[in-house]
Amino acid sequence: MQKSDRTHFLINAGRVRREANNLKFDRYDEDFNVVSSKPLPIKGIDEIYILAKVDLDSYTMAFIADNNILLHFFSPFQSFRGNFFPNTSNSVNKSGFVLLQQLRAFDDEVHRLYLAKQVTKGHFVNGANNCKKYKVEFEVEQYLDNLEKAKNIGEVMASEGAFQKNYYRAWNGIIKNQKSFKFTARSKQPPTDKLNSFISYVNTRIYNIVLSEIYKTELDPRIGFLHEPNYRALSLHLDIAEIFKPVIGDNIIFSMLNKSEITTKDFKTDSGRIRFTNEAIKKIELKIIKKMTEQTMIGEQKLTWRQVIRREVNRIKRNVVETSEYEPFVLE
Repeated sequence: MQKSDRTHFLINAGRVRREANNLKFDRYDEDFNVVSSKPLPIKGIDEIYILAKVDLDSYTMAFIADNNILLHFFSPFQSFRGNFFPNTSNSVNKSGFVLLQQLRAFDDEVHRLYLAKQVTKGHFVNGANNCKKYKVEFEVEQYLDNLEKAKNIGEVMASEGAFQKNYYRAWNGIIKNQKSFKFTARSKQPPTDKLNSFISYVNTRIYNIVLSEIYKTELDPRIGFLHEPNYRALSLHLDIAEIFKPVIGDNIIFSMLNKSEITTKDFKTDSGRIRFTNEAIKKIELKIIKKMTEQTMIGEQKLTWRQVIRREVNRIKRNVVETSEYEPFVLE
């Protein structure tokens, strides 16, 4: 499945292999016999999402790395498993100075707390603006006040948890089909209902889009400010995604559910776990790709949403390097 946005999706079992100076995908049948082959245009892809059992050899992986292509791996149940991203020296000229400044910002309790609060503020305001857009009453000031009073990262995370709990409850005033998609509680590993499955899938896509844009800048994706980097390989994309999940991901969910573009028929259960059908994935991905290539006015600039995200990463970089003020992106 290939569309625009220089993103390619593999949703059928098969093998990716190098052939001359290009990639080919050999699709398997149920007995793992090759039934068809198609080229993957190496010069037209920035990242590949692998959502099925796909074989890759080291020769092909090296070729993928040489061409600066990111791989995102998912389990058979569509839960995220990890990334493969090339040596950064092959793509963006990473600066040792920027890395040192990023580390210093993380080690400086005041600077780190400032960035964590600003990112979380963006999350709160964008989420509240969704409620305003759909004419659902939601008071955000109490959460902003608690955030302002937070004295450490733990208290910031606590304020974020309180906000998110009530923000999700407000979704029941936004989503029309309350019989099938009523929000009760957030569940992740694994999602226990169809709405949670939808949230997890779309959130993961936002995380990986943000990671791809960080990769194109001088910031190091391993060093976040809100999310602890100690327990995961990468964390900065989780921070920045907090700003854009309400703007991009949540609105895609609202739109697709309220227009019945996603219904209960788009889900299936395997071994007690809920996941999307392949056709549903195609519908969601078309919607995400359309959104990411859509342009919006930022000041006097017309930018795609990928460019907006990259702009946000660079604004954080300026704060890290120059200690300039940083205000998170807010969609009015």
